[in-house]
Amino acid sequence: MSAVLRILFLIPMGFVLACCAGAAALILPFVELPGAALSNPAQIADLVFLFTLQAAQVGWTALVPFLVFLVLSEALRLRSILIHLIAGLVGGAIAAHAGTAATDMRVQTATIVAGLAFALTYWIVAGHGAGRRRPAVARLPPAAPSKD
Repeated sequence: MSAVLRILFLIPMGFVLACCAGAAALILPFVELPGAALSNPAQIADLVFLFTLQAAQVGWTALVPFLVFLVLSEALRLRSILIHLIAGLVGGAIAAHAGTAATDMRVQTATIVAGLAFALTYWIVAGHGAGRRRPAVARLPPAAPSKD
C-alpha cells in the first residue's frame, strides 16, 4: 500500500515542487524588485503568472528525462543525493546548450543551477526513498520456554 501511495502522491508532488524550485532558480537572478513593487497587486499578479509559466516550462522540458531517471532510480534503488545532483547537473547542462544556444552566460548558469535545484528538491521530497520497499515480515511461532 505504501508503494502505491508513493507512486500516486509523493513522486508527483516531488516533481511539482522540483519544477517550482527550478523556476525560482531561473527567475530570481533576473527579477529586480524595488521595495514598493510588492505593494502593487498588479505587479504581484504579474510575478505569480510569470512564475507559473516558468514552472510549467521547466516541467515540460524535464518531463521525459525525469521519467527515465525516475524509472532507473526506482528499479536500481538509487537513493544517493550525489547521483541525483549529478543527474540534475547533466540535465541542466543539456538544457543550457540545447536548441538555440544562448550567448548570455547568465542564462546558461541559471539553467544549470535550475537543474541542480530541481534535483535537490526532488531528492528531499521523494528521491531519498527511491526503490525502498518493506520486506514481508515472516511470522514465527512463539519460542518454546526453555527447561533448565
